[in-house]
Amino acid sequence: MCQRILVPLDGSPVAEAALEAASRLLSPEGGELVLVRMQDSSQAHDLDTNRYGDYLGLVAERWRRPGRRVSQQVLDHELRMAQGLARAAESNACDMVVLTSRGRSGLERVLAGSVAEEVARISTRPVLILGPHTPEVRRIKNELQLMSKF
Repeated sequence: MCQRILVPLDGSPVAEAALEAASRLLSPEGGELVLVRMQDSSQAHDLDTNRYGDYLGLVAERWRRPGRRVSQQVLDHELRMAQGLARAAESNACDMVVLTSRGRSGLERVLAGSVAEEVARISTRPVLILGPHTPEVRRIKNELQLMSKF
C-alpha cells in the first residue's frame, strides 16, 4: 500500500479514471491522493490558476474519505509536461504516480508523443499507466458514449 500517490488530471473524465485505481492502491490509514493540474505558463495565469484550482477542489471533495487525505496543486510547466509531473511526484514525496494514457498510435503518437510514457521513463517514482482498455477507463468511456446518445 502507498502512503501518497500523485494523480495528474487534465479535466477529462478519462483522466479521472486514474483516481479509482489510485484509491485502491492507497493505504486506508492516512493515505493521501495528490491531485495536480498542469498549466502552461503562457496562459492567463491568475484566471487559469483559479479555474484549475476550483476543478481540483471539486474532484478532491468527491474522493475524500475518512482516513484519506486529498490535496491539490496547480503547477506551471515551463519545460515539458512530463518533467513537471515527475518533479511534482518527487517534491511531494509520492510513492507512486497513477495516470491514464490516451492510447494514441501511429502518426498521431509520433507527432504528439506520450506524456504517460515519458513520465514513466524519467520519474524516480514508480508509474502506473492505465491504458484505454483497462476496466476503469473502459467504464468511463462507455458512460460517456451513453450520455452522448441523449
